Amino acid sequence: MSARLIVVWVLASAATALAADQPFGVLDIALGASYARLERDLDFRNLNAALAARKEGKLDLGKRGYGCMNREDPLADVGCVSHVEKLDGVETREIRLNFLEGRLQQFSLTAERQHYDAVIGYLRSRYGEPQVIAPSSAGDEPSLKWQDGAAQIVAYRGKDLVFVNFELAAYPGAVKRKRDGTSVQCG
Repeated sequence: MSARLIVVWVLASAATALAADQPFGVLDIALGASYARLERDLDFRNLNAALAARKEGKLDLGKRGYGCMNREDPLADVGCVSHVEKLDGVETREIRLNFLEGRLQQFSLTAERQHYDAVIGYLRSRYGEPQVIAPSSAGDEPSLKWQDGAAQIVAYRGKDLVFVNFELAAYPGAVKRKRDGTSVQCG
């Protein structure tokens, strides 16, 4: 093995190991981050207030386009959506964030199907090679999964869209606590 090949292998291994130590995420959005931190970092705007204050048909959703609102369902206390974010130059259709117990428990990214290779390439460069999950129905495409003890990412290629779901391992427990009325708020 040449010295150059060894250096490339060491750097690739180090990058994959480093990515594995970081919370899953994209675009300064990290699973488990507090609502307060992401509100500041992503410039959240209250969707109802933005709608009430819109001028000349334009909404002020801040520099990154996040409109947020309180939710009364078990899946989130606060939900936020942006149609402005780009993933490494790729247009996304939307990024949707779900906060429970003051933390980002789950979020998703959708993009047009033609961007599948770019989206998956971005995830591979950050998190290494995924596990391939066989499709559940004939004619469907396999999905890709990155997982560690704290979280998982699952990417699907649909008929028209790429859908990527990021989820903390603790999310189902947080949903159950909210359903049972025993949610705790973390700062």
